[in-house]
Amino acid sequence: MDCKQTGEALPANDVTTHRSVLIDGKNLSLRQGTGVASYARSLCDNLMAMGDDVHILYGEDISRYPNPEISFFDVHAKRRIETLPRLVEYVRGILAPPLPWALDFANSPLVSAYSERLPSANMYWNAPGLFDYPRGLLTRGSFASVENVMSATVAHWTYPVPLKLRHAANVYTLHDLVPLKLPDTTLDNKKSYFNLLQRIIEDADLIVTVSTQSKRDIHKTFRIKDEKVVNTYQDVQIPETLLVESEENIAIALRGLYGLEIGNYLLFYGAIEPKKNVGRLIEAYLASGITLPLVIVGKDGWLMERELYLFNRHQKEREPRIIRLEYVTRPQLVYLIRGARGVVFPSLYEGFGLPLVEAMLCGTPLLTSNHGAMKEIAADAALYVDPYDVSAIRDGLRKIVKDGGLRAELVSAGRARATDFSSENYRKRLAAAYGSLKLTT
Repeated sequence: MDCKQTGEALPANDVTTHRSVLIDGKNLSLRQGTGVASYARSLCDNLMAMGDDVHILYGEDISRYPNPEISFFDVHAKRRIETLPRLVEYVRGILAPPLPWALDFANSPLVSAYSERLPSANMYWNAPGLFDYPRGLLTRGSFASVENVMSATVAHWTYPVPLKLRHAANVYTLHDLVPLKLPDTTLDNKKSYFNLLQRIIEDADLIVTVSTQSKRDIHKTFRIKDEKVVNTYQDVQIPETLLVESEENIAIALRGLYGLEIGNYLLFYGAIEPKKNVGRLIEAYLASGITLPLVIVGKDGWLMERELYLFNRHQKEREPRIIRLEYVTRPQLVYLIRGARGVVFPSLYEGFGLPLVEAMLCGTPLLTSNHGAMKEIAADAALYVDPYDVSAIRDGLRKIVKDGGLRAELVSAGRARATDFSSENYRKRLAAAYGSLKLTT
């Protein structure tokens, strides 16, 4: 999908504009990845490919004494104030935002091992407790203003945080408005969340979002000029080595790792939470009579107990047909996607929906919801169901399993549709968005 299709104008000379961009590491620092973390990694990779300088700012509770590398990479460390220097930093953080300082990992052999947390960048920075500090600032009517020690011209916050970088253009990505659109599916304080977004919208130089649906929702919920909200979509990257791996090797891996036969299971992946609609999916699957296993990949999320009620009861049967995997590596997930008869993702609402494009890119038939941004993203490359109707999901599952002609059509349409979310197209949209900013030099 190019800029003409999305309605965003591309400045003719902006591709060559050089910027110094700060990206927040709030989600990148998580031990298990999220969709926002994937977005941040992709953003870093693409900005680097566009020739921009990229700085990543973490908020890890670590000290620079004697060596920050020890604490940053020690996943077993207990985070607590235990030395005088850290106590000084902690007290300073109460009074004002912590001052970022450089993390020098140039000679560390761990950088490649922890590439999920350390994507491509020119420099890494840390400000201990940065993303915890601003709690309560909204009640005082102000954001935390972060010192621009890295001399960035743009700060791109990939998640709504009450922070802004001094002497820079501040861009915020709002992926969706799930807490406000589906208030019963999250544990957020909805009033605080609304106030946070309201303040971000007032102060931001630009709001970036990832679908026309999300842009429409933002305009319906908040009073904001149309040109201040830009839909860039996002790119979806799967290493070529995983996409060209032979079916024989995938079949061997699936059988050895999970006892699964290629083409003979259905796959859902995502966090186990109400928005993902796992409870209705399980109910529809159990009512369908399908004998192929349903594989559910995803970590526990909020309010997951009710989503897994039928799953837990089903596990007591002699031969349960539902397999749950809480965590798999990225290569293993790609193997699971490529080996599935279909990816089933009847989410209640998505701002974008990474599994949609990943399934299409892998050449796997897709069943998804007709709500949120799903129809916009998948277009004619998916079988759509009403996510609130268990019988509709049940019938959709039967169709995706039994109708080989339909699956072939979806695979063909999916491969074509996935090209719209290439890195090349994403960089054009990103350049257009950044080109609208007034940058200080």
